[in-house]
Amino acid sequence: MIGLTRRTGEHCRLDPDHIERVEAGSDTVVITTDGSCYCIRETVDQVIARIVEDRAAVIAACYVLDRGEDADPRRLGHPDVPPQAHAPVVPIRLS
Repeated sequence: MIGLTRRTGEHCRLDPDHIERVEAGSDTVVITTDGSCYCIRETVDQVIARIVEDRAAVIAACYVLDRGEDADPRRLGHPDVPPQAHAPVVPIRLS
């Protein structure tokens, strides 16, 4: 999920996989695959940078999981649980 700011100042989060397009004009508008439109304060370049950051974080987390180093690399679970306490991750191979 990427964080964006609506023109009203309200913060929202969108799933980048559901963004169909971003249009620049007097306002930046994000159109999602279900047809919803969000008028936001960020520029098109800022939206693209946030999407790239989000996808890079997902890929990095998958890499760490595949190596078996940490089952919760993004610390989405309880922050007080050390990484070693999580269940081991067994990667699957699709053939």
